[in-house]
Amino acid sequence: MANTITPQIVNLTAVLTVAPAPSQLQQSGAFVSVGGTTLTTGTYLYCSQLSALQAVLQTSGSGNYTELNTMGTTFFAQGQSVGAYVLELGTQTSGAAGVEALGTWITNNPATFYAFLVPAAWDNTSEVVGNVTITAGGSGYTSAPTVAFSGGGGGTGAAGTATIANGSVTGVTITNPGSGYTSAPTVAFSGGSGTGAAGTATLASELNIVASQYSSPTSRTYFFVTTTVANVGTYAPNKSVYAFVPSPTATSQEFGAAAHFYQWLVNNPSATSPLAPMAYRFLTGVTPWPATGYAANIQTVLTAFGNINLVPPQGGITNTCIFKGMTMDGSQSSWWYGIDWYQIRVVNDLALEVINGSNEEPPLLYDQNGINQLAATAQSDLNVAISFGCALTGTVTAQSFQAYTTANPANYKAGIYQGLGVNIVGQNGFLQVGVQLDAIQFA
Repeated sequence: MANTITPQIVNLTAVLTVAPAPSQLQQSGAFVSVGGTTLTTGTYLYCSQLSALQAVLQTSGSGNYTELNTMGTTFFAQGQSVGAYVLELGTQTSGAAGVEALGTWITNNPATFYAFLVPAAWDNTSEVVGNVTITAGGSGYTSAPTVAFSGGGGGTGAAGTATIANGSVTGVTITNPGSGYTSAPTVAFSGGSGTGAAGTATLASELNIVASQYSSPTSRTYFFVTTTVANVGTYAPNKSVYAFVPSPTATSQEFGAAAHFYQWLVNNPSATSPLAPMAYRFLTGVTPWPATGYAANIQTVLTAFGNINLVPPQGGITNTCIFKGMTMDGSQSSWWYGIDWYQIRVVNDLALEVINGSNEEPPLLYDQNGINQLAATAQSDLNVAISFGCALTGTVTAQSFQAYTTANPANYKAGIYQGLGVNIVGQNGFLQVGVQLDAIQFA
């Protein structure tokens, strides 16, 4: 075949490879409004400064407009490096109704916000049935009896199903927690050909129930809750809850949890600014717990993995700091932030690798080379996470093409590969340091 002679020395062939857009999810958080703004119910507005929030606040009515103003005032007192959204849920008849409205909104708008700063009153939302304790199993049950709830100060809607073993009732699974209960309702069992079963209901926090839906390691949703010394332990071991207990001397012009909320959203890890621990970060415009007279309460909160504002008793500084930046599962919150950072990046980058693989040459094919390329992308993200302070160590493994397709031939036909594995060790900070001192008498 003869060669065609042309004046061109270089012939250029171009393909389109799209670079990933950086995720902004971890910098997105929302103040929750229940009728406190002029926004339409179900909508939200980004506020880069306090004046933007104040411009949409109600001036009267039943909403939490005063609380929103203190949220914003405390939040922006920490700095102007990041803003926050205000999410309007509309005026609610009760705290439990507001929590339920937020739960519904999140379900309908997944992955919109990374964290929510919720109204302080939502801590007292024990208006739903949380569980039933069996006080007598009864006998003679050949099928599960019907469970009925009555009373409870006007609450309605609670429902559950009984389980039996050896003719006795052994437990009740709550299928509907109901709403509006001001006291625990009475529990009754009927049918099932048996007699004698009895139980007592216990009310639970609607907020804790909603938050618990996001407690899995892959649920990147957090709730910043204002609570009390008595209530803080009820949120354990919920990873999605960051519980804050204000100082007993805090003023009505501050919303302490908003200071912690700012520190959560202002994180933006990079090679030059690695992720720092939340513990001991300086705070502005908030009241610390008194240095004396409250040691037992402080110990109760910190032992339960709650968070407070405190001037460190050691270190020689007078700054108010975060103590100690924990989520209610007992982890350092920055540890979870780093794990989430990697999850978000690796999911996004692997998806983009597959998409670009259909639009470039050579294409990304489902073979050993393709698997190697995906594994390399996951490892590259892991290396970046380590250099950004989001992880301590980690490794990526990938099941070989031959081994995976031999074991999962139907997956190959469907284009499904589930052979990637990531072992990631999160990065923690120092919370306590011990020193062993040997005082030597010189002879």
